[in-house]
Amino acid sequence: MSFCRFFPALLVVLSFCALSDAQAETAETKTNSNVLRMVTGAHSFYEEDGTTLRGQEFFRMIAHTDGSRTMMVTKNMFSDDRQHNIVMRVDPVFRPIEMFGSYWYPEGFKGSVRIAVDGDLLHATSVGPIGRTEHELRMPDAFAIISHAEGLNAWNSSVMDPDDEDSTEGRVTLERTAYFISPVRNGDGPVFGNKIQSTLTRIGEETITVPAGTFDTIHYSTGALEVWAIKGDRILAKQTFRGENYLLTQYTVE
Repeated sequence: MSFCRFFPALLVVLSFCALSDAQAETAETKTNSNVLRMVTGAHSFYEEDGTTLRGQEFFRMIAHTDGSRTMMVTKNMFSDDRQHNIVMRVDPVFRPIEMFGSYWYPEGFKGSVRIAVDGDLLHATSVGPIGRTEHELRMPDAFAIISHAEGLNAWNSSVMDPDDEDSTEGRVTLERTAYFISPVRNGDGPVFGNKIQSTLTRIGEETITVPAGTFDTIHYSTGALEVWAIKGDRILAKQTFRGENYLLTQYTVE
């Protein structure tokens, strides 16, 4: 091929490359008036021996300009064929606003639940193999939704203790109300929750190192469950539950 015949094709390739670079740069620098920042990451779940991997979660947290936050979590517990997809939005002090969860077990799809909070009223709609059912519950000013997305347990603790400026020295006992979702593992019952009460202890501030890095955290305990929440957005850095370890392995602020 002569240079004269090759040159126009070369110009097309170079133009395409320049356009692709410009598009990539534009995509990286564009802003969204609804987004203050985003955090993406992953957690890995290990057996008590610390080496046997049971499952993983991948998440994206969006901090909105109105102070609310949304987290999207995909949980893959390949050790026992469970898969959960959870989306939750909370207000500036981590009180739930809305939530969606779908639950899969070895037997297949077990159902989904949609939750909307209006003042002190929690409205839940469950859809599953038996059809659609609904219920409503009255909830206090501070409460959590236990969705079985492990990464959201940091928010579930922080709703009782949202202010990073407060002193975290010493132990403080907090009474916690939660809507505890119970996916049915056998049978076709709805994916619904129950209102429960528990005691949460704020242990204090701790700097910890996990595979994703070193973080300033607040340590909470319910007895069986230990949670270390990164200060600020309260991303889960570490969790222990009945000997199992849940560790933050990827963490990127966008």
